[in-house]
Formats: sequence, structure tokens, C-alpha cells
Amino acid sequence: MTNADKTDEVVEVNQANKSESKSEIKSDLERNKSIMWSRYLIDSTDWLIYSSKITRMACPTTASGSAIKLFSCSLLSPEGRVVFESMLKPQEEIPANLIAEHGLEYSVVFNAQPFSTLHQQLSRYITNRQLIAYDLLAEQHVLDELCTFYAQPDLILEGHSIEPEYSRYIGDIDESTNRYKRQPLKVKGVGATYRCRAILDALYGMASSSQKTMNAAPGNLSWTGEFYRPKANARDKFKGFLGL
Repeated sequence: MTNADKTDEVVEVNQANKSESKSEIKSDLERNKSIMWSRYLIDSTDWLIYSSKITRMACPTTASGSAIKLFSCSLLSPEGRVVFESMLKPQEEIPANLIAEHGLEYSVVFNAQPFSTLHQQLSRYITNRQLIAYDLLAEQHVLDELCTFYAQPDLILEGHSIEPEYSRYIGDIDESTNRYKRQPLKVKGVGATYRCRAILDALYGMASSSQKTMNAAPGNLSWTGEFYRPKANARDKFKGFLGL
């Protein structure tokens, strides 16, 4: 091997190392963004965790694929307290095993409500509140379907999805799409309430993580060096965070 060949090899190795270093820095900064996102959120308490669980009929009867046979939902406070938990009163007899899949207490099942009543109660809790769900758009689609089916006014969920932030925080990249892989929640039970608790665990897990700064160049800390000034409430904090 000639000296020129050795020099070219050293240059290639150095370029590869620089590329890998830049990739690591970018990964750290992306992870830090999700950490900051979670910290902005938990600085206030004017938000709730929302999740629902549905069971559909086997035969397709609606444009979405099948009618919802069983619906339950839950709201948790930032402290993990169950604020609201309810089940839609079925229009027909439901097998016990399907009800068991929703993980509901007997009292909730016994007090299942018609959708008009559930709609009013849920609306009272979520109006002017920021909601955090795993996938807020998917939750909205379910409510839209129910509101249409039962001829009730639209019930709008305002807030944010934790899924994209959690996936970015974990940092697994799908090489075929160059996007973050969708990360499942670590749910320790069945039903909407356990799913809410998993969302809360993921949120506080991100917020309590340490931001990585060891690879960032001096004077260019980006998110790792951002000064964090708490806002008055969750809605205003996110406006500032997103630059709105």
C-alpha cells in the first residue's frame, strides 16, 4: 500500500467518524426535544390524560368498517387520579368476556350510560382543557363516529399526541422510511384507565430523563442549552414551544 493509499484511507475513516459523530449529536438533540416537550407540559396542571377502548361488531356495517359494539373511556389527572371513567350502555346483551377486555369495575359497568349522557358528562370535563392521548387523531375519529351514529353534536378533543414525541425519545429509526418507529406503550393492564396510566408513565419518564450535552459543540448547544421559562398554562406553553 502506497503512502497516497494510506492517506486516502485515513481521510475516509476520519470522514466516517465525523459523519457518525454528527449523527449521534442529531440523535441526542432530537431526544432532548422530546424531553423538553414533556417538561413544558408537566409544568402546569390544566391538562388531562385521555384514552378509550372500543370493541367492534364482526360484520362491517359502517363506512369505518364496523359498528362500535362497546365503548369505554377514561380521564386521568396529572397526579394519576381517575377523574372520569364511563362505559357506553350497549344496545344489546354483551358477553362477559368482552366486557372483561375493557378492564372496568363492576360499578362502572352497572352505571353504563346512553351516549347522549356520556357525551354531556365527557364534554363537561374536557371543555377548555388540553388533553394528552397516545394518538389524539385516532381518538377523535372514534368520537366522531359515535357522535354521527347517535346524532349528537361534535365532541372536539383539543391537545396533543404523545406517540410522536415518545417515538422520537426512544429514537429507533425505520431505515425503509427514515422515520421514527412507532413505539407502543408499556400498558400494565387492560382497558382505557390502564392505558392512561401508561401514557402518564411515558410522559414522566421522558420529563425525568437527563438531557445529553456531552457531544454538542461548545457555543452551539441548541435544545440542550435552551433557557426554559414556564408559561401560565399548558395551552400558552405549547404556543410558545411551537413558536405560535
